[in-house]
Amino acid sequence: MLNMIKMDLYRMFRTKSMYIVWIVLAVAVLFTTFLCKTDYDSLNKEDAAQQEQFTEPTAENINVGMMVTLPTEPGEKVTVYDIFYANSQGKFYALFLVIFAVLFSTADIGSGYIKNIGGQVQKRGALIFSRSIALAVFMALTMTGAFILQAVANYIVFGDLEWGDPKAACSYFLTELVLHYALVLICMAIAIVLKNNVISMVISICLTMNVMSIVYGLVNSAVRKMGIHNFQMYKYTITGKISLLPMNPGGNDCFLALGVACVFIIIMISVSSVVFQKRDI
Repeated sequence: MLNMIKMDLYRMFRTKSMYIVWIVLAVAVLFTTFLCKTDYDSLNKEDAAQQEQFTEPTAENINVGMMVTLPTEPGEKVTVYDIFYANSQGKFYALFLVIFAVLFSTADIGSGYIKNIGGQVQKRGALIFSRSIALAVFMALTMTGAFILQAVANYIVFGDLEWGDPKAACSYFLTELVLHYALVLICMAIAIVLKNNVISMVISICLTMNVMSIVYGLVNSAVRKMGIHNFQMYKYTITGKISLLPMNPGGNDCFLALGVACVFIIIMISVSSVVFQKRDI
């Protein structure tokens, strides 16, 4: 198992697409920071009576698409945590993570590498666990790097560096780290089951764009017709937890989010392993 993990990590760090994703992400972080400054400056120029107050998203106001809303109140300094939260809640980072997850998961399907390695191991499902470890390393490096890049971007764009509440930022970052990992594994499972790079990529991107909220709305309506009220399926999905986790999460918020994430992580690894074990390579 250790050798398989080493091979997957070696293969990942030799993959050009990983560095391309990181470069594009770095440019995008700087660009979105400029946009945030523009929005923040325009908001501060408005009359105080007309200023819009930031409201954290709920299951009722989630729309299709990607929306990054700065939570900074008018007159306050924009912190690194403010923009990181806005980007994370809007699934900006998730978009880059799922793109690489699909590319990495489908890169060796049908290749000589997987045929050779798969024929040497008794349980081919272990290759999925190894791949999951590699994706965990990628995701941790990407999210940590994004936070550091955001600090650099804030200093360049705003000419100042304010970190924000360290306790809230730490709780939020660690919880979102696990939630994003669960989303990455969902996309990995989709890619492995479908064995189609393009279709898997489209589905994964649609997940980050809240397209599934249309389906969730239909499910909610069906459940309400059954007499069960106040049910919101979005609250029990990974994309829902990523969007709905508050900026200052309490212990209960983190516990529920981590619980949903762990369930999806176990299910996605199990499904991917079973499919890969039974599939003819």
